[in-house]
Amino acid sequence: MTKGPSPRRGRLLQLALGVSLAVNVMILGALGGAMWRHGGAGPRGDGDLPGLRSYASPYVQALPPEARRSLHETMRASGKAHHLDRAKRRGLYERMLTTLRADPFDTEAAAAVLAAQGEAAATVQEVAHSAWLAQISAMDAASRVAYADKLQERFETGRQRKKDKREGSPERK
Repeated sequence: MTKGPSPRRGRLLQLALGVSLAVNVMILGALGGAMWRHGGAGPRGDGDLPGLRSYASPYVQALPPEARRSLHETMRASGKAHHLDRAKRRGLYERMLTTLRADPFDTEAAAAVLAAQGEAAATVQEVAHSAWLAQISAMDAASRVAYADKLQERFETGRQRKKDKREGSPERK
């Protein structure tokens, strides 16, 4: 007769998965907040090809400054982009911390917090996509080509910086 995993081992596995998910959500939330607040993935602004966490940064950063301001104003004015204010976001993190510390671990409670955080992030992302598309759609063909060139330049500059770092070269300024 084969024994299944012990109840303690199962709870530890659930806890580890819950902690992993919570940490991932916190990191994504922090990065999303930085992008929302500063219009980019952080202070570096290196234009590198983005990972999944910051795929939108180059699109926003390559916009002309007035278009970038307009994009952020549109997002703020939408109301949807502020689906959860700071207090509500903080409350969700507090709920997750309480859930993570509970014994036994309540997987459904953790899933509910993650679902609420995911819904808020998806709403902000939807508003951002619509605002960006409106900005790009309003451009004439020459402006879109110039925008595409600037976006490509950001990608290429980022690749060169990565190559320089790998080869031990001093960073270009």
